[in-house]
Amino acid sequence: MNGQSNPHGATTPAPGHWREPDRRFVISGPARPRDLRDLMGLPFFALGRRSHSEPLHYRTRQVDISVTSGTCGMATIRDADILLWLGGQIVDALNHGLWVSRHVRFTPWRLFADLGWADGAHQYRRFHGALMRLSGARVATSLRHGPDWRERAFTWVSDLRISHEDGVALTLPAWFMEGVCDRTRILSVDPAYFRLDGGLERWLYRLARRHAGRQKEGWTFRLADLHVRSGSLSPRRRFAAGIAAITRRQSVPGYTLRIISGGKPPVLRITPTVSSTGSVDNRGSHTVASGTHDTVGPVTEIPLVEFKISAQDTGSKHKIASVTYITNIYTLSTCTPRTRMHARLYIMDAYAILRRTTTILRQACDVVRHGAVEKALGKAA
Repeated sequence: MNGQSNPHGATTPAPGHWREPDRRFVISGPARPRDLRDLMGLPFFALGRRSHSEPLHYRTRQVDISVTSGTCGMATIRDADILLWLGGQIVDALNHGLWVSRHVRFTPWRLFADLGWADGAHQYRRFHGALMRLSGARVATSLRHGPDWRERAFTWVSDLRISHEDGVALTLPAWFMEGVCDRTRILSVDPAYFRLDGGLERWLYRLARRHAGRQKEGWTFRLADLHVRSGSLSPRRRFAAGIAAITRRQSVPGYTLRIISGGKPPVLRITPTVSSTGSVDNRGSHTVASGTHDTVGPVTEIPLVEFKISAQDTGSKHKIASVTYITNIYTLSTCTPRTRMHARLYIMDAYAILRRTTTILRQACDVVRHGAVEKALGKAA
């Protein structure tokens, strides 16, 4: 599939370019997570901190959803943070006219930095468990799939490979990619969402973000309907008590929750308190995901650079594979205290690349030294 040339002479990817099977999307920089409308406010994930194996089924006149778990249990709404992060990376790349693909490669620490996860053994275990559950889930839905939706089931991630040297490689489903690449289906996420501890709180935020959005009047939901839509395994009375507790705490970022009874079946009214999260991201601005809505200035893309050291160059019989570095250099237009936290992320990127480069150069020197020794021994003989 051919692209078009932009005014700067670079090739702009054509629509649907992500379907090309031989491309890989390598994540190397920060991006702000985005959510997919189709996933918000519907029972695609378990709400509890601990996974369960009970299937999730939801059916109305408009939509059918069926999710079954793998051997590691049902994927949870906290596990879905990985999908939100990957969606944000894809949208950000598209905003800058870059090629993307279903086949993604990244390092875990990049995700940890963007989502505010601590870089420790516990988080690596959490990350690994989340990927196992996402890869084991079997999802079937009529959303964008039509009458044969049962035959078009998919998993959240497939072809999963994890290694200490190369990081994580996985493939996203076409259903997810179609949604993420459609700008009308993408919503930004308040950074405070990732600090919410409760699964029900997270689900309510995503419900509010999709339906109430920035509408001044907000949105009203029957508690009985919310119980069904959430996929919660709790009895309805306990579910309603959980909603009431969240309403008292007012812990859903950006929204005010109020339960209205008045002698009728109780309803939940959700109204926005701030207009900090836009419906769609503006093209051409790069927003860091770690806690603010500040935009970082112009972005300069450095093309792919490839270094090769052959056996002939070193005089050794040992062969070194080519090493490819893909780097993004970001130029901060300002240097205020509020942007220092952003700069820290870029420094982490640079440090990781430098550390990897140092390792490669050390290996190259060892090979050169070994080749020189072999050559000297050959002459002596």
